[in-house]
Amino acid sequence: MTEWSLSEIIMIDENTVARLVTGRITTDTFRRLVPEKKEQVYRAAVRLFGEYGYDGLAVDQICREAGISKGSFFQYFPSKSHFLEFAILVFDDYLAKWMEEIKRQETAVLVRDRLLYLYHSLIVNSKLYGAEEKFFLFVTHGLQHAGVTIEGIEIERHFQDHVIEIVKRGEETGEIRGDFEPELTSYLVSVIIEGMVQRQFSQKRLPISRVEEYLISFLFDGIKA
Repeated sequence: MTEWSLSEIIMIDENTVARLVTGRITTDTFRRLVPEKKEQVYRAAVRLFGEYGYDGLAVDQICREAGISKGSFFQYFPSKSHFLEFAILVFDDYLAKWMEEIKRQETAVLVRDRLLYLYHSLIVNSKLYGAEEKFFLFVTHGLQHAGVTIEGIEIERHFQDHVIEIVKRGEETGEIRGDFEPELTSYLVSVIIEGMVQRQFSQKRLPISRVEEYLISFLFDGIKA
């Protein structure tokens, strides 16, 4: 079983757990666990799915990592796919709160500065540790190749919604060309930044200075009137 440092422990929101019980993704038996135990099970899910994916991960391995018995596992989750959905939804909740924090702390006014601040927050000042970065890559890219389908979950939407807001404001101020559709521009900007984030989270990292230069040049030299 992997030990986690205190700095990596963020207790799962009990309201989120209650919603998962209502949705029959987890059981009430799991809900009644002490917060530290629920966190331990969640951290095991993040690390193992990020490292091994879905198909290559056995329930026995999950139990060893989480420090629970196989019998307990099925008392907590109806199946391995439910266990994965539990991990994704808790992670999604964390990302939503993280994005809200990024927006609260943002002080930039110009569109290019706001986008650069967003990128810095996601990469330079990222609050994700290594296992979470791998889990993010698995959910956004590896899950579609796994032998399981989890529908209706797009963890990128928190980031994409903020980009849409920034781009629409940029069109209003004249920083971004008004003859382009804001939705399409927002989509392209989101794809670019998301691709850079994923590359930085993978083993194919680029120097931050080069990424920033490319990001600003591509976005504004290309779309500024």
